[in-house]
Amino acid sequence: DFQARVSSATSGGKIEIRLDSATGTLVGTCAVSGTGGWQAFADANCTVSGVSGKHDLYLKYVGDSGYLINLNWFKFSNTPVITGKLGDINSDGQIDAIDLQVLKKYLLGSGTIEDTKLADLDANGDVNAIDFSLMKQYLLGIIIEFPGEGTTEPTTPKFHCFLLLGQSNMAGYAASQASDKVEDPRVLVLGYDNNAALGRVTDQWDVACPPLHAAWLDAIGPGDWFGKTMIQKVPSSDTIGLIPCAISGEKIETFMKSGGTKYSWIVNRAKLAQQKGGVIEGIIFHQGESNSGDTSWPGKVKTLVDDLRTDLNLGNVPFIAGELLYSGPCAGHNTLVNQLPSLITNSYVVSADGLVVDTADTQYRLHFGHDSSVTLGKRYAEKMIQALKW
Repeated sequence: DFQARVSSATSGGKIEIRLDSATGTLVGTCAVSGTGGWQAFADANCTVSGVSGKHDLYLKYVGDSGYLINLNWFKFSNTPVITGKLGDINSDGQIDAIDLQVLKKYLLGSGTIEDTKLADLDANGDVNAIDFSLMKQYLLGIIIEFPGEGTTEPTTPKFHCFLLLGQSNMAGYAASQASDKVEDPRVLVLGYDNNAALGRVTDQWDVACPPLHAAWLDAIGPGDWFGKTMIQKVPSSDTIGLIPCAISGEKIETFMKSGGTKYSWIVNRAKLAQQKGGVIEGIIFHQGESNSGDTSWPGKVKTLVDDLRTDLNLGNVPFIAGELLYSGPCAGHNTLVNQLPSLITNSYVVSADGLVVDTADTQYRLHFGHDSSVTLGKRYAEKMIQALKW
């Protein structure tokens, strides 16, 4: 049987499957209907018969004049291609953007799925954010089948999650650019707040795209390029999950278990990730401007890390802190930042050497510029990769 991933902004046409030449033996004809756009891909299926031995394959496009069909990929299988298969969540015979929307509504709790087995794309017995990521990858042509399909040996995708803690430099200050907004469906973010422009919902997983933190900022922080870099080091079936928990202008005391107002919020968000199959494998941290020069700060950071590791059963996951800008009013705090590895087990510091202040920050002179935020995010990722021995 023959299956193709196709699109057509016209009425479509047919794909004739021929042997050895464009006019050779016809062994199958696959009808392609209009899909509504050249990038609106859908599946087209047909039966192939009368073939044996080894042949050159020719796909001949037949229909009206003009451009007919975009072909993303095609494959043959020994098992019949049927409707209601894995990924065809609404059972209309096609795997397309409608199935993605049905899946998203189900995960948001605003819709139902008649047969959840069709949405369990990794066949792990649960429909969750990993399945959402796999569907996005399939529709973009990054993968051509789901891990749960029987045509290959099933794999066990992993959902690697990371906490993003701190204040404004972690939350982001510099305006994001077009290059930052190129999405990878394998990098997800747990919604920080409701962001209508991105269709993002608080405490629900979505494909990562700046802003990861507060919607009104539209800013880039180190978490964006941390995620983009980390995904390059994991198997193609795995997913990275970012859990943003930074708040601009807040002291370390705000986040602490004893006396802080946001500790339980961090823990609850982390547990949401764990409940959806995520494994929290590390913490990245950038904070200190609001505690600049406070010699009790390193001990308080240690207490926060110890409490999070204990309350979330994280074990000794890596903790990575970032230096503050070498220029500006808080540069001296880096002496305290660099004490953290001697106080906290499996902890590291990433350098701010060579990084510069954002030109728009004329008031505080504390915040990294765009390119420096990108570089800082990559430095966090490189250190985390080293710590995790990936």
